Amino acid sequence: MSLFEKQKVVGYWGPVTSSVDWCEENYTHSFYIAEFWNTVSSFAMVVLGFLGILAHHRSLGWRLSNGYLMIVVVGFGSILFHGTLQYEHQMWDEVPMVWTACYLLWVLLQENGYEPIRYGVGISLYCALATYVTSQSKGSTQFYLFQTSFGIVMWSCLWFVWKLYKNVQNNQVIRLFHQGGKFLGLAIGVWLFDSNMCFIYDYVPNPQLHAWWHVLMCISLHYFFVATGFELMGTQQHRITYYANWIPYVQLLDKIE
Repeated sequence: MSLFEKQKVVGYWGPVTSSVDWCEENYTHSFYIAEFWNTVSSFAMVVLGFLGILAHHRSLGWRLSNGYLMIVVVGFGSILFHGTLQYEHQMWDEVPMVWTACYLLWVLLQENGYEPIRYGVGISLYCALATYVTSQSKGSTQFYLFQTSFGIVMWSCLWFVWKLYKNVQNNQVIRLFHQGGKFLGLAIGVWLFDSNMCFIYDYVPNPQLHAWWHVLMCISLHYFFVATGFELMGTQQHRITYYANWIPYVQLLDKIE
């Protein structure tokens, strides 16, 4: 279905007003959900966030746990956005993404010895500017300005994570960083394909790559959170263990009975 044909499909929430309409056909599975699979997959962020808080609020402390909490907010915003394709709900997805990225950058700067108040003010000002740019522009301009402002912060975060990774000696942690990197690369690949190659789905079935982007990014973020959190703790009281032998998390040893 072409973009023009997609925009003619009207469901419960009315015509599309968001600055982007993904490749998934609108209102195919429900009159009340604009993009069904993109909406359902957004719950992965909510699940990741709550499980991350549950697993790490003691072992990693409040700063990284707050990062998981902000991912929950992004997840609910993503549900609203993909479920309605309305501009105001799109802001509930994109603005919290900017806030989350800025918060994680502040945490990483502090852990790298940067003065938290001075750089916190600078990050807050950037966050306010990015929020304004994201929420006040329209159409394709809005989409690219958001991607740029969000991308600058996220790639800055990844640079600090890379610095941390280069000094890791623990092979278990190194493997977690590698897993996070692999899932991140795969997630970016499917996002780029789904963002630019919608015309292909006129000839082949749509594998719902944007929905997979949600899931793959959640997996990548969790691997990075666990590896980074463990390294930042830097104590012998912490260890990496696995729930059901496949979901890693950081455990505080003195809590083991």
